[in-house]
Amino acid sequence: MRQAIILFWHGLTGILTGIANWITVVLGMKDNSKYGKLLRRIVGTCFTLFVILCTVAATCSFFETLCNRYDITFADTPKEVYTQYLSRNATFCRDSYYEKGYVIDRNDNKTLKNIQWIAKPLGNDSLICYSDGKRRGYFNMFTGKVAIKPRYDHAWIFSDGLASVDDNGWIKFIDPAGKVIIDNHQPYIPGMEGYVFHNGFCVVHNERRDKVGLIDLTGKWVLEPQYFSIQQYGTLLIVNNGIEETVMDTKLNTIIPYAKASYWIYDGIIFSTMQDHTMRQYDLQGNLIDDFYISHVEKITYPTNELRYGTTKNYDDNGKIISETEDNEPTNMQAIARCMCYQAEQGWYGLMSPDGRIITPPSYSTITAVGADLYLCESQNDYGVLLNGKGERVK
Repeated sequence: MRQAIILFWHGLTGILTGIANWITVVLGMKDNSKYGKLLRRIVGTCFTLFVILCTVAATCSFFETLCNRYDITFADTPKEVYTQYLSRNATFCRDSYYEKGYVIDRNDNKTLKNIQWIAKPLGNDSLICYSDGKRRGYFNMFTGKVAIKPRYDHAWIFSDGLASVDDNGWIKFIDPAGKVIIDNHQPYIPGMEGYVFHNGFCVVHNERRDKVGLIDLTGKWVLEPQYFSIQQYGTLLIVNNGIEETVMDTKLNTIIPYAKASYWIYDGIIFSTMQDHTMRQYDLQGNLIDDFYISHVEKITYPTNELRYGTTKNYDDNGKIISETEDNEPTNMQAIARCMCYQAEQGWYGLMSPDGRIITPPSYSTITAVGADLYLCESQNDYGVLLNGKGERVK
């Protein structure tokens, strides 16, 4: 090996010397005096050093690319490892975004490897759903060890002591031992979300896959699968029969009767959007708080006949103004219209008087002031009407 390196070095220096001599000949440095020989040696040495530096740089770049590609490290620099706390005795780790993760115990021993992703359970359940990239199974969050081996094409998190799995195209609910507890002969629908119990109920579709209902922890239908949708918000349910919606509690008592409205719950408030785009607010017991909820109010401006010429200020290096030039294009001055614009449902607006009285319902997608008290109100089909400050149509 040593002899090969010596031969390589002699060969490289010989080639570089030849190239350097050729350069000196090209440059006309043929003088054999001491000055000429010295000059040729200086040129040859500089060229040799330049080539060596280029070779070293190229070699380092090549090895750096190789190391980055195959994640090769030669130093004891600690890796930046992504970790997720599971329990006092189990932590989920991933060395990089592209690598599979693993679980370690409190002594840094790997208890489970080759994990694509994990999903924690709800409530007091302790089995974590995970995927190995092909199938899904469960492991114990307190021990970090496999509880149910990955054998399902699809599986969902544990909640209320049960988890739903796709068992050869059929949705079944299993307990922490992997035993099937509920099998209602429901087919799995690709892309269907849910199959998770909340407060003792789970939304499940019928065999025709066109309606949904509600089952309890025994698999019994507490709401027959005849509804368009059922949404679960904590201890409340929003049920849609395809025409109207109602709000129920977990005992299936009616909180808000069926109405042609759309409900959602946020921050302890039930919001209702009616067909005329007005909004209402209820508390969680169904008591009406506000029968005309307004989400936003703003002033409207319109262009006047008054023109304004702007100026452009020029500054020196110290930030001082050295000159001002007048803009060639004037702009129309804007004035504030008499009425204001309010928003009820997102994207729907109406006119409001200066003292806060409602002039028009929120029936318009845009409202633009064209005068001091004249407004162009347009619907979503680009049909517009001119209204005055009293809400009267101007012909």
